[in-house]
Amino acid sequence: MALAGVLAVLAAALLAGTIVLGMKAASASREATWRDEALAAGRQTALNMMTLDYRTVNDDMKRVLSSTTGAAKDQYASNADTFVAEITKTQATSQAQVLSAGLTGGDGDSAEVIVAVSAVVTNPQVPQGTPRYMRFVFDVTNVDGKWLVSKFGVAQ
Repeated sequence: MALAGVLAVLAAALLAGTIVLGMKAASASREATWRDEALAAGRQTALNMMTLDYRTVNDDMKRVLSSTTGAAKDQYASNADTFVAEITKTQATSQAQVLSAGLTGGDGDSAEVIVAVSAVVTNPQVPQGTPRYMRFVFDVTNVDGKWLVSKFGVAQ
């Protein structure tokens, strides 16, 4: 009888431990997911902002605007006409790549992402291109399951 009681207690402890470990694993998985998604949103927005072509500049601007929300969207939209006019006038193109990116903090609803980007900017006067390097700091926000840049700046 005592052995049955000990076995019952051990079985209950094992079950409780399994539940706790399962909950921790699920929580770690959720954290990894939001971290990956927030980082991906920052990386893609940086690419969108630095990859432009005078022949497709209106679509390029729409792509940037679709990855932003709130103040970032308002800030970018308020300068879009100037960007479009300058890129079109100079017949500029820019091809970018992400050099590195990382999270500096966050949770399942918001995060801060830093992205380093290099780009080669060309136009008829500089057909071989000029390199450009930028480091963006983005606040990204989970809006209805989609991570969007809600604030952006350039790191010094």
